[in-house]
This record gives sequence, C-alpha cells and structure tokens, in this order.
Amino acid sequence: MNQSKQTHLHLYLLLGALIVALGLRLIRLAHLPLDDGEAALALQALAAARGSDTVFGAFPAYVGLTGLGFKFFSDTDFLARFWPALVGALIVFVPQLFRKWIGRWPATLLSIVLAVTPEMVGLSRIIGSPMMAFIFLLLAAGLFLNRKPGFSGIALALALMSGEGFWMGAVILGVSAGLSEWLFNLSAVLDLSEIEDRKSFWTTFGLAFGAAILLVGTGFFMAPANLGGVFAGLVNFIRGFALSSGTPLVHYFLVLIGYTSEALLIGLIGSIRTISTKSKLDIFLTIWWLVGLTFIILYPAGGSAELIWVTLPLWVLTIRVMFFAWRTPGEYRFVMAVTAIAVVIVLAFILLAFRGLINAPFAQGYNWNFLLAIVGGGVLLVAIVVLVWLGWSQEAGLSGLLAGLSIVFMLGLFALSVHSTGLAPETSVELWYPDRDRVSTEWLRIEMDRVIDWNTSGQGAVEIAVSDYDVPSMRWFLRNDPSVVFVPYLPLVSQPGILITGIEENPGIASSYRGQDLVWSQEVVWSAVTPVQYLSWLLIRDAPLVDHQIILWVRTDLMPDYQILN
Repeated sequence: MNQSKQTHLHLYLLLGALIVALGLRLIRLAHLPLDDGEAALALQALAAARGSDTVFGAFPAYVGLTGLGFKFFSDTDFLARFWPALVGALIVFVPQLFRKWIGRWPATLLSIVLAVTPEMVGLSRIIGSPMMAFIFLLLAAGLFLNRKPGFSGIALALALMSGEGFWMGAVILGVSAGLSEWLFNLSAVLDLSEIEDRKSFWTTFGLAFGAAILLVGTGFFMAPANLGGVFAGLVNFIRGFALSSGTPLVHYFLVLIGYTSEALLIGLIGSIRTISTKSKLDIFLTIWWLVGLTFIILYPAGGSAELIWVTLPLWVLTIRVMFFAWRTPGEYRFVMAVTAIAVVIVLAFILLAFRGLINAPFAQGYNWNFLLAIVGGGVLLVAIVVLVWLGWSQEAGLSGLLAGLSIVFMLGLFALSVHSTGLAPETSVELWYPDRDRVSTEWLRIEMDRVIDWNTSGQGAVEIAVSDYDVPSMRWFLRNDPSVVFVPYLPLVSQPGILITGIEENPGIASSYRGQDLVWSQEVVWSAVTPVQYLSWLLIRDAPLVDHQIILWVRTDLMPDYQILN
C-alpha cells in the first residue's frame, strides 16, 4: 500500500473513531438525572448564565463553557453534560499527537480503542469528573511537543481550570518524567528539536494561555467572580492530603478488573516484556502507571475516577504488545482465521458459564456444572492454540489467538460502555463515585405536573416549598418551577400548594394535606456488600440498593376530587 493510500486509511479510521466516540458520549446523555455532585456544578453554570450570586468552585472551565450554553440555549440536562462529553471525545486525537514516538499504526489503533473503553466513555458523561483536566492536559503536552504554542497554551489554561484532577495528573506525569529522566534520559528519547524562535514561541503561548483564562474563567464576562476558582483546584488538591475519601482499597482493583481487565492483563505483559526489549518508551509507560496507581492509592482523597491516569499507559502498552506480537502468516491465513473464530466461540462459552455461575443457586449444586464448564473451556482454548502451533506454525497459532482476543476485547469494551453509561435500557451500578446516590426524578415530576396542570388554569402558579431537604439535585430539579422556596422548616401559618419533605418529617400542617411517599434516590451500602455480590457486580453491574424516600404533600383543596365534590 502506497503512502497516500495509507494516509487516507488512517484518516478514515480516525474519523470513524471520532464518530463512535461522539455517539457513545452524546446519545441519551440526559437519560439519567443529575446527582448531587453534578447538580452542584450545573447550578454554578446556571447562576453564571443568569447573573445570580453564588459561590463558584474549582471548575471555572466547566462553569464558563456550560454557562454560555445555558445563556443562549436552554438549561437542560443534556447541555449540562455536553462539554464534559464533547471534551471526552477528543481523546481520539491524543494518540495522534504522540504517533512520532508510539508509531503510526499503534496510534491509530489506540484512538479506536480509547473511543470505546468504558472508563473513557463513562467519565466523559459525568459532570465534575477528572476527564476535562485529563484530556486538556494531555492535549497541552502533545501540542507543546509538536511546537504548537497557541493551542498548547489554550489547552493548558483549560486544564488548569478543570479542577483538582489537573494537579493529580501534573504530579503523576511530573514524577514519572523525573524518574525516567534520572534512569535513562527521557529527553533524549523524545528527541525534541530546539525551539527556533524562543521569544515568539513563549509570547504566543503566554498570550493564548492568558486569553483563555480571562475569557473562559470569567464565563465570557458573565461571571467575573468565577475567575477566583482558577487555583481553587490546587487548594482542594492540597486539602486532599488531610481528607479521606473513604474509598476501600478493593474498589481500585475492582475498577481496573471490571472496566479495563484487558489493559491490566496485556499491559502487565507489556511491562514485563520491557525486561527483554529494553524499550525506553515502554519503561516510561510502566513507570507512569506504577507511579499513578501508587499515588492514587496513597493519596487520602483519591478515588476510583482518577484511575484514568493509570489505564491510559496500560492501554498504550497493550496496543504495542498486540501490534508488535501480531504477525499475519502469509501461507496460513485461513488457519489463523479459523483459529480466531474458535477462540471467540470458546471465550464466549466461558463467559456465559461464568455468568451462569454467579446466578446459579448454590443450594441446588448447579454451580459445579458451571465450574466444570469454565475449566473445560479453558482447557479447550489452550488445546486449540497448542494444536495449531504444533500442527501448522507458531505464527498461525499466536496470531489466531491474538485476533480472537482482539475481537472479544473490542466487543466486550463496547458492550461495557453501552451498559454502564445509560445507553442500555436497564440502569447499572457504577463504581466511579460509589458514595453518590443515584437520583430518580420521574415520578415526582409526573405527580407535580398533574397537580400544577389541574390548578394553574387562570389562577397563577402553585407555590412549592421544600422543607429540610435542600440538596443540589432537588434545586436543579426545581430550577425552572416558579414560586419555589427552600426552608429548614415550615411555619404553621404557611400553606404552600405543594410541599416536599424528607420521609422522616411530618409537618404540623399535615392535617390539611395529602401525602405520597416517592423514591428520590438510591445508594449502595458498599461496606455491607459480600464477596459474591462483588462478583455479581463484576459480571452484570448489579448490587443491592437502598432507597431514600421523600414525601410529596399536596394541599387538599388542590386535589381534583376535592374540587369536584366542592
């Protein structure tokens, strides 16, 4: 294949990866309601758009960009999550900025993989995740290495304004680069050319950096106070050394196994492989993921979401191992194809048996059948590869195995991304922010709309009061309802049309109201989850949920039956 055709092929593959990345991140983006963590940031963006007074936090980039969308469009859940999702899709361009070092084909394959991996997709659909800081910092580094000072300065400014995730990444990358420089002179591996016009380069970089800070940091001058959050991420990061997130150690490994087991397995092989290859790039990647994992585990405020700083170098190692180990045998291509199909079928059989093992009732002894099926499938898989290896060629056996694994891995990654991000019809339990409750607003909205529609014909708005349940998700839910007040308690003389309280509260005016309890949120009590339930989570993302309820009170005279009878 000539150079021109190869270039076009890479462009088509990159375009396809971008389309898939955008689809996985934007489709049904508003399907799940905003939880408290997301709603707190969305409310800041809404305050910026409306010119309201509020306390801005450590995410001025999100607040500025999202506030602009709220200002000119509408304050929907989709727009609230739009910028994190869009920025997350830019992950497909990151490997291209480093293809000089990792190789052209590995960079293209890595772009395709990162477009569908569940951790890259899932965190792109969550407001306040480290994804924006992660993408912008990597783009800033890649653009800087490619001598693009203007774009690099803008990316660095946006990374700096994307929360404490920027400082987490800066520490991990800084320590990794420092160790690599000390061990084997990383700068020589990068083989950077001298900056021809240093003054012009740094002037352009500085002007672009400052302009991005000024424009986005002030919410495009809609909220100058938002600029105060530029270094709030650093403050939060330092405070994190004194605060504990309470994330159990097992959660870090559950995330790595549950979302990126392929990268963990083959990436480890790639790290071990550096002993024989002595590849300095692979040594740097190994140092990167080891430093990242160690720091995230030891950092008191660390959480599962920060593991993207670990999975990226593991994915690079995975692609490099599979790319360089995969050699298509010229005379045994048919054998390789048949071997790959057999590997896919056997692995599918093993996965089905493993899932059946989790759901099998132990009392009836069905689990032994599934265990035998898993062991038998493993033996059959090894036998197929060994027989092809001995009967035809080593290349045919190894390439067939890698081809089959690649197909299963890509299908598995895609299925995980669809299932764990709200794209699938059923909801699932995720471990990115295990301390956050999953909010459900559907039934509250239906019941409130019924009352409001029945009573607002020519009478004005129905007053809504929320008593002792002032949480960000509730404020976001009621953001566009007129006549809403949040109070710590409701005075006896007050008679709002609709009253929302916690399940424990029974206001003194309840005699003149009718109440309906509704599920507002659900949480998993991870401390009570058993090993079998953890195994169930690994396979089907299921865990026991505890409901948190509220009571919707409606004044009796606003009820349809009361009005008809009177």
